[in-house]
Amino acid sequence: MRNILTVILALGLAGCAPSINPQMKAATDTLAGSFQTPSRNQAAPPAYDPMPWAVGQWIAQRTVDDKGNVAIQRVSVVGAESGGMWLEIDRQDYFHHTLAKILYSRMPRTADEAVDVLLKVVTKTDDKSAQTIDFATMPLASFMKNQFKVLAQAGMFSADASQAVKETVTVPAGTFQGCAKVAVQVSVLGKALKSTTWFHPAVPINGAVKGTSDDGRWTIELLDYGTSGASSKL
Repeated sequence: MRNILTVILALGLAGCAPSINPQMKAATDTLAGSFQTPSRNQAAPPAYDPMPWAVGQWIAQRTVDDKGNVAIQRVSVVGAESGGMWLEIDRQDYFHHTLAKILYSRMPRTADEAVDVLLKVVTKTDDKSAQTIDFATMPLASFMKNQFKVLAQAGMFSADASQAVKETVTVPAGTFQGCAKVAVQVSVLGKALKSTTWFHPAVPINGAVKGTSDDGRWTIELLDYGTSGASSKL
């Protein structure tokens, strides 16, 4: 269980960061610089229905915290099982390389549903062994699912996007017109996390183009995305 919580912390969801690892910093900065800036210009969408999940979809994102620490995160649909879908979060930052592979029974549409439809979580940090939680067989499954609330929502497109303010947003992945600006709040380990996210349905998996925490502790932006080619590292 300790390694599972380490993955959540390393994904930037709670807690304080450890000391910077110089090798990881160099590798992360090199990875961040490897992305070319696409010349996309996505028109405003006629509707805000999320793109259905399909194996092979992926997004790449860059997060920068208030201390200037950088993380590169890739979220991918890497497989199907028993009618559900496996999403994988591959994150490299100045401290760790973390992997989290999540099996959902179906594509979630709301914050609560993102937790309810969790079936399994597989996690790995650096060179440690992978660990698996199977919520169908473990005691206190409902309690444990809630500890993964933010992690589970990595694949969620806001259900309220159609009613939101619309703005044009430019990020390294391109310019996206008519993004829905949505306030998001979740609770992790008893701590409320508030943020603002800009969504566009042309982006697969979760539609996220840009995000900022309301306390100014981090920003996240889309580097690139695709609808095919994703594969698992776990």
